[in-house]
Amino acid sequence: MSVGLDLGTTEFRSLRDSGESLIARRCRTSYLVVRDTPGHRRLLANTQARHGTCGSDLVVFGDDASECAAMLDLSVVPLLRDGRLPQGDPVARQILALMVEAILPAAESGTPICCLTVPGGYGLDADNQSLDVRFLKQLVTLRGYTPQVISSGLAIVLAELASSSFSGLGISLGATNCEFSVVHCGRELARCTIAGRLGEFCDEYLASQNTSRAAEKSDMLQTSWHRNCTRILSEILTEAREKLISEGSIRLIQQPMSIACAGGISQSEGFEQLFLKAWGQSGWPVRIGQTRIANNPGFAIARGGLIKAILESQSTSGRRAA
Repeated sequence: MSVGLDLGTTEFRSLRDSGESLIARRCRTSYLVVRDTPGHRRLLANTQARHGTCGSDLVVFGDDASECAAMLDLSVVPLLRDGRLPQGDPVARQILALMVEAILPAAESGTPICCLTVPGGYGLDADNQSLDVRFLKQLVTLRGYTPQVISSGLAIVLAELASSSFSGLGISLGATNCEFSVVHCGRELARCTIAGRLGEFCDEYLASQNTSRAAEKSDMLQTSWHRNCTRILSEILTEAREKLISEGSIRLIQQPMSIACAGGISQSEGFEQLFLKAWGQSGWPVRIGQTRIANNPGFAIARGGLIKAILESQSTSGRRAA
């Protein structure tokens, strides 16, 4: 039962192969704390809200937290501020463990592989993994899996660029950070992480869809949102180019290069034109072949993780057979 696990800043997602079908789960990374009273317990029982007990409090998490907060006129708390795991907060880490349990069922037999991506893409180096990454791997291990951490960029290439022999540039446009991976035949050659502000631009776009000014919605190229987002994207792409050039990675890229993008902002209308315009402004010294925007951006990274887990399982089985 291989699993791909996408631990994003605003939502956790998993995709697993049951042998007969793919099973997807998701959980928003926000929570609500209320006093442990009979009334609150009845509310949670009636709404079947996922929750846990922490001392004299009840902790509701995921989408259930938002629904209960609306009923009680309270506000939810984001678990991963700025894409970072909470430090020195054992309660928040307990909530994190509950969220992982909610989307990652216990392994039924053996120790199947679970390929996971981590919030913000920090601390991925195998020889110098951060305490946060090791903590997340431990949560996966406790569910009965063998954890393997991969980058979001690699996962996107595996999910979207099969027609390019799993080769190209994978770009994860996250709410707090953007990850870039140069991949050749499924093997990551280089990667970098850029701090970005795309999350707020995605929020602005979603808000604009609720406006009554139809003329603004009909042509995004004329909106200030589109211009500002193009500028920010261009800055992010330029910084990524400079980092990968300094590492000597760009010379490894086959041309024309395929590109795959995923992330909340990639769902916006006209994003491909916006991206290509920003790419042209950023000065990358490579020609673009195909540009793929993930069809299902919400689960693209989890799907890439699942593909990687299946490939690793097959490789392990092959070595044992030999």
